[in-house]
Parts: sequence; structure tokens; C-alpha cells
Amino acid sequence: MSTANLDKIIEEVRALPPVERERLREILNEEAKAARQAEGSKLVKGIMGKYAHVPASSEDFAARKQEEIEREDRRASGEKKG
Repeated sequence: MSTANLDKIIEEVRALPPVERERLREILNEEAKAARQAEGSKLVKGIMGKYAHVPASSEDFAARKQEEIEREDRRASGEKKG
């Protein structure tokens, strides 16, 4: 949109009665909210898709941490014996 068009729109809005200006404000706020929600949904879906292979439960996390600890313990005990 060109600056001239935007300036014309602003002039038209300023000419509106206060009640109509308030209604326009509500409509624009609703549009902005919908756009933010759509963008947020898009972001969430993108993240979910990108990390779909990653286990997310606390049980999975605890199991991975336990495996990691056991690996480190085996490595540490092997180094001490060697």
C-alpha cells in the first residue's frame, strides 16, 4: 500500500464519528489478534514437526538421563581400572 493511500485512509478514519472509530478499532484489534494466533499456530506446528521424533514425556527423559549416567559410570570405572 502506498503512503498516499494510507494517508487517505487515515483522513477518512479521522472523519468518522467517535462511535464508528471505536467500532473500527475493535475490528482491527480482532483482526490483529486473529493474525497473531494464526502466526503462533504456524510456529507451534513448525516446531512440533521439527521435533516430532524427540520423546517428550518425563519418563522418557528420566530413562535417557539414567542411560547417560550409567554410560558415564562405566566409562569412569573403566578409566580407573586402566
